[in-house]
Amino acid sequence: AAGNYVHNIVSTLLKPFGLSSEQYHVLEILISVSPKPVTFTHIQEKMNNKSSNVTRLVDKLVEWGYVSRDLNPVHRRKMDIKITKEGKQLMRKVDKVIPQLYAEFEHMSLAEVEQLNELLTKLKQMAPSTK
Repeated sequence: AAGNYVHNIVSTLLKPFGLSSEQYHVLEILISVSPKPVTFTHIQEKMNNKSSNVTRLVDKLVEWGYVSRDLNPVHRRKMDIKITKEGKQLMRKVDKVIPQLYAEFEHMSLAEVEQLNELLTKLKQMAPSTK
């Protein structure tokens, strides 16, 4: 129930931008390493997602112009994935509404937020990886 609550808040905040929380996560990963490219494997590891869903997420972001995907010049079997200028512009807009997410947790003490983070991290580590 708590996970759905947080997911619903995030989904509501991202809806005006046409992004799912998973697409936003991909863009976060890409902007954190920009201008360096990353591989699908890197994104999957950061998302803790081993499914082919990452390919579909990236495909949609490429279609919208937020991400570029090119053959790696050294390892021709790998793709280099990077955030585009348009993707960075979108993230700057989204970043302006993220404080609304934090406002949902203002009633919690710092110790409670830290405990929540620890519990969520533990759950993520315990969850079976998706294949």
